[in-house]
Amino acid sequence: MSSAIALAAVVAFLPLTSRAEEQSERYIAAGERLYESLEYERALAQFAQARRLPRNLAQDVRIALFEGLILSDMGMHEEAVAAFKSALLLEPEAALPAPASPQVTREFEGIRKEAREELAARDRKQREARTEAAPVRTNTARLTPVSTPTPRPTWLSSSIALGKVQVPVPALVLLGSGAVAGGVGGIFGLQSRAQIQAAHEAPFRNEMVARHGEAVSTARVANILFGVAGLLGTGAAATWLFSSPPMDSHAQENR
Repeated sequence: MSSAIALAAVVAFLPLTSRAEEQSERYIAAGERLYESLEYERALAQFAQARRLPRNLAQDVRIALFEGLILSDMGMHEEAVAAFKSALLLEPEAALPAPASPQVTREFEGIRKEAREELAARDRKQREARTEAAPVRTNTARLTPVSTPTPRPTWLSSSIALGKVQVPVPALVLLGSGAVAGGVGGIFGLQSRAQIQAAHEAPFRNEMVARHGEAVSTARVANILFGVAGLLGTGAAATWLFSSPPMDSHAQENR
């Protein structure tokens, strides 16, 4: 039952995410038009606005690619390389969304090669880690004694009395976990606000862009934690409502 409620909550959030992605697309399109008009500062501002909203993978890649082109045209080589690389790590086969000089194109292909090598190295490490963690299977059928089934933990069916109300222990566990997730999400939300304020007060453009990126990442973690807290709270309520109350001791004696 809890799984069905969680699925319903996720489905309810989908229209909100879709509308947010549409708003992000408007900012991205405005940034692209400003880039074509050579209004680089205003274009970067539009892309920064898009980063504050939920986005899909393709939108993240487009933003990073256009930021790389703009920073390259502005002579900010290191920042442009970082933007291109962030896009290619998300999508190694991505292409430049607008014509660029031969030098920028060559550098872009070099960054693509580096991104592919990093991704390949990461995949190798993950495979090696899974291989090392996999248990070694041996034929121990004759040596292993017959084990009895593990009884179900009593706490799953027990409850705690809060005044005159009997609250199931699983509901309390879910509710406590949701409270922890919500508290941590609040901490991340406050941290995101502080990072946005620091970005507004940054004296240099590079620092402002970096601060905005950190704030968006932190806000995304906070939103995820708030969503987890909501789902855990819903699961706690469902567990409480649909858990059968323990049988009275007098009823057991009569039976």
